[in-house]
Amino acid sequence: MRSYEEAFSPYWHPVAFSQELKDRPLAARLLGRELVVWRTASGVAVTQRYCAHRGADLCAGEVSAEGLRCAFHGWTYGRDGRCVHVPSQPGAPLPPNAALASYSATERYGLIWVCLAPEPAAPLPEWPELETGKVATVALPRLDWDVSAGRMMEIVLDVTHLSWVHKGTFGNPEQQEVPAYEVERTASGVRAQISYPALAPPLDGAPPKVDRTSLTYEVTFPFAVRLTFKPSLFFPHTVYAIASPWSEEKMQCFYFSSYHPALRHFPDIFVKSELAILEQDRLIAEAQRPRAHPLDFAGEVHVKADRLPIEYRRGVIALRLGRPVDGPTPG
Repeated sequence: MRSYEEAFSPYWHPVAFSQELKDRPLAARLLGRELVVWRTASGVAVTQRYCAHRGADLCAGEVSAEGLRCAFHGWTYGRDGRCVHVPSQPGAPLPPNAALASYSATERYGLIWVCLAPEPAAPLPEWPELETGKVATVALPRLDWDVSAGRMMEIVLDVTHLSWVHKGTFGNPEQQEVPAYEVERTASGVRAQISYPALAPPLDGAPPKVDRTSLTYEVTFPFAVRLTFKPSLFFPHTVYAIASPWSEEKMQCFYFSSYHPALRHFPDIFVKSELAILEQDRLIAEAQRPRAHPLDFAGEVHVKADRLPIEYRRGVIALRLGRPVDGPTPG
């Protein structure tokens, strides 16, 4: 079994929303590593956070035409992590070991993604609808939870908990049975579709109405999911959730939605309702044990309704073992 860091370092993970990165360098964390992110003329750069000279925090530095300048002594680093200037010795050769660990970084879908390994094991998720210019997006504040990235994914994929955990938001306590559904293997993950009689928010004192909703779950391994909602009463929209692992027991989730730009009131409705829904999830997920994503099924008892999170976990276990992800088990 590979370590958590070894298994997931070769994948792309988001570390910030693009809009968060302004002129100043930005702190980030990924798989136990402290990072600094900054903009250059040729794109985003990501290196270790602390200066190779005397360990100063480079997030307190500034970006110059040469690169990232440390606020302590002015040592400056290029986007590849190599020191390019030592002000105290301008005529002397640069120390050969004056360099920072640097990492691959890119921007897509309004996120800054980082891969800690020299070569990515898989491409970014393919969500082409976000790049057509035909949809608008709205993001939640980062979700900072004391759970593993895999645990976060499993609660999003858990179709059985909707009627129990989400009472008072959209859960329908009258719909406790989960009809049979199929899980299929895709090129990048797993996919499933269900129909759920959600309860629409009550209006003007009237009782809530049943809003029969089609939900399509599309997972990109290891920690990303696109969830398409097609309700009968509310606005169609698509939710994107990417859990970025800080460690084996803690993650930040980047969570946003796409919607038709003509729906002017959608952002306010979405943010308010989704934060309430996710707080219900957080209370459950942070109380689960173990906090780390289980590497087997021995300590749990499952039923057919749990099939989507089970197949997701099977895939993550395969990644930890360094094996190909097989298709779903029959039945």
